[in-house]
Amino acid sequence: RQPAAAPPLRRRFGSGTPGFEQARRWYRKIAGILLEPRPFQKRFKAPAAVRLFERAFASAVEPWLVRPRPRHPLARRFADVVVVDSTLMQLNDSLRDAFKGARAAASSIKTLLTVSVFGLVPLHAQLVEGNAHDMTLFPPLELFRKGDGGTLLLFDKGFVAYERLRTIAEAHLHYLCPMRLNGNALILAVHRAPKYVRVALRRHPEGVWLRELLPAGKKIRKAWDVEVVLWPKTEARSKQQVSTRLVLVPGPKGAQRPYLTTLDAKEWMPAALAEMYRLRWQVELVFKELKQFLNLESLPSKDRHAVQVFAWASLIALALSRTVATCFCPLKQLVGLAALLRPALVTRALRANIRLLAHAILATQARKKDLLLRTFLEEIVDEVQARDRER
Repeated sequence: RQPAAAPPLRRRFGSGTPGFEQARRWYRKIAGILLEPRPFQKRFKAPAAVRLFERAFASAVEPWLVRPRPRHPLARRFADVVVVDSTLMQLNDSLRDAFKGARAAASSIKTLLTVSVFGLVPLHAQLVEGNAHDMTLFPPLELFRKGDGGTLLLFDKGFVAYERLRTIAEAHLHYLCPMRLNGNALILAVHRAPKYVRVALRRHPEGVWLRELLPAGKKIRKAWDVEVVLWPKTEARSKQQVSTRLVLVPGPKGAQRPYLTTLDAKEWMPAALAEMYRLRWQVELVFKELKQFLNLESLPSKDRHAVQVFAWASLIALALSRTVATCFCPLKQLVGLAALLRPALVTRALRANIRLLAHAILATQARKKDLLLRTFLEEIVDEVQARDRER
């Protein structure tokens, strides 16, 4: 025997039309007010929503711009150590007109992020098209602290523009960045270099070109430490020269690693500069945290404003995670390998308990709010301190 056919599905407000659509029509007849089909999502499809989330992120990171100095060996020399870098986020191909992609991507957004090494806290962010070159992007220098030794900026060669280096030095800030291997500089003074470099400089006191002194293959055996002058290709040499310090450190198989910096040669040896530049990798860990735990790997929308709101929401969640982390551990103890707490684990735990935090924020009774917040912090601590012995 064949089973009986299932009865037809009955809708609350009639047949042939989805129930929510029927409810919208009845509400308009009775109240005279039109309800949008998706009112919650449409709130994030406007330029005003993008500006609101951008201001919310700026407000969340503002306390860290003027925070006290943590206990860190570099804090004795600098007010802050800041890393600047960017990452790409893939978008739907239909957004290629609004956000042109880079490389082989049809559409993408580039996120410029500025992070302090002291606690891995975000200080500034910017969203641009994916095809925007890093050389045209940089955070405002007014954000960084100039007292107590100034701020040290770490960035890769994609951001190296000689005009920018001069601007950073004039703002009483410090920088440490690599120079392109095909870059040429005029050597004016020598702190440390092979003997033939000093001899060539005595013969030509006006300066010697770096390319004329480097050995074949541009490989070196010992570190070089020289004072040089650089010129932007688009400007007159007499007016736009940039004086800086160039350090060449031998890498694997003698390959040179050139660094440009404003740090004093008497206090900072070439090996120390090469080791300090490794701190730039901290921002890559933050990008991994954003993409792995905060949904910044892909943005599920075809609306140009909604994808920006999603990106800013992930950045706000990063700032929220750092705020929660400072509740458990002072900022001075979130630095380096000896940190008592890993910020990325706090982000993972926060993602799992975010609903509990939302209920605590929206609670109207003080007693209920206190209970929910206490439960939320206990859940975060249990997850952060749990050790997986099988990893």
